[in-house]
Amino acid sequence: MWIFGDNPIAAYRGLFEGAVGSARAWSTTIRKMTPLILTGLSVAVAFKAGLFNIGASGQFIMGTVCSVAVGINFEGLPAFIHLPLALLAGIAGGMAWGFIPGALKVFTGAHEVIVTIMLNYVASLFASWTVYAGGTQGQTPGPLWDTTAGPISETADVFMSARLPWIFAEPYRVHWGVVIALVVALIMWWVIFKTTLG
Repeated sequence: MWIFGDNPIAAYRGLFEGAVGSARAWSTTIRKMTPLILTGLSVAVAFKAGLFNIGASGQFIMGTVCSVAVGINFEGLPAFIHLPLALLAGIAGGMAWGFIPGALKVFTGAHEVIVTIMLNYVASLFASWTVYAGGTQGQTPGPLWDTTAGPISETADVFMSARLPWIFAEPYRVHWGVVIALVVALIMWWVIFKTTLG
């Protein structure tokens, strides 16, 4: 940073303040750690089984795509149906993407590290395609593109009925996903270290 004329101390101060420098920063950090905890737990299970699942990011992306697809559709569903449906769609999408390298390893002997790394790129490009399908004559909408957003490539907002409720609302915005992630982490710890299954 010094070589390029920037102040590394100011950069690290900004990094620290942005992450934990205020109550709002803390809440944002806690909220954004939720998917990382759950994704890390999925990797821990594979590692415990002796498999190197390097495809967690791709599985996370595909789960997100499936969850968003449900969350921006089915308007009018009550939250007690819509929210679990969106969560289950995300779980199913990630599981299905993780099934591919597993099946290839079992039936062809393909190494899971190579396959999962390659599938990460496929998942990333597929997620982009669902919003912006490309085209030589300008932007071609993907299946999840919000056509009311004009030239901006984005999905429609997920309906409130498919969103996790807040524990703390504005300005902190911490949702119940944090609690779910911590409970799942405790369950995984117990299963792996305290049971014969682990």
